[in-house]
Amino acid sequence: MKKIKLGIYGPSGRMGQDILKQLNSFNDFDLVALCEKKDHRNINKVINSVKINSDIKSLINLSDVIIDFTSPKASLNLLESIKKNNNSTAIVSGTTGYSKIEDEKFLKLSKNLIVLRSFNMSIGVNLLKTLVSTSSKNLSNISDIEILEFHHNKKRDIPSGTAITLLDSIKEGNNHIKKSVFRTQTADRVRKSNEVGFSSIRGGNVVGEHTVFFFMDGERIELTHKADDRKIFSVGALKAAKWVYKKKPGLYTMLDMIS
Repeated sequence: MKKIKLGIYGPSGRMGQDILKQLNSFNDFDLVALCEKKDHRNINKVINSVKINSDIKSLINLSDVIIDFTSPKASLNLLESIKKNNNSTAIVSGTTGYSKIEDEKFLKLSKNLIVLRSFNMSIGVNLLKTLVSTSSKNLSNISDIEILEFHHNKKRDIPSGTAITLLDSIKEGNNHIKKSVFRTQTADRVRKSNEVGFSSIRGGNVVGEHTVFFFMDGERIELTHKADDRKIFSVGALKAAKWVYKKKPGLYTMLDMIS
């Protein structure tokens, strides 16, 4: 069987390194390209017989599928480059931390490309989103909803991309929920009805933990996902790369893959 030519955009990051580690467990791929930003300290370093460079055009032309865990600016640059080259290379993007404007640009650039995008590549988290949507449909009118997330002390974006997608799942269950607020210090604010609150904790080497609370009178429901090993994300990304290969142009999610 023909192997999928795989490129990794951002191989030096936490996720990039773990994807390279987990790649040994997959026989479906042939690693063909590794790309970092210009002047990165690892340029010209050789991993699995592939030299890291900063040539994004070469990354695109060599790869059937590119796994992208970089930054919003770099991810947008990748999509723009594929558009310019009129290329059919598929993208699996797990980059987080987009501003509203950057997110809108991502969606616009994704049109007519093959893109699977997920802020969390874990199978468990994506099943959690389904449970949250169902719970919201049944409970949001009689409960206060809060999202709490924990991550390691190197994570930059607050709240996490996964927490934001959990809010989307809550809204899917009840589209009357419009407001969200990040919990910060205040001396004079009572919780408003029909809002979803975010709280974030950063510390140590916590891989990731997310809980959605539905607080009702006299009882509460907690839906929690805990990630104990980063490999659940890298394995999920590699499974997504295998799934999205040769798909028709479209913007896909992990839920599309699971279903």
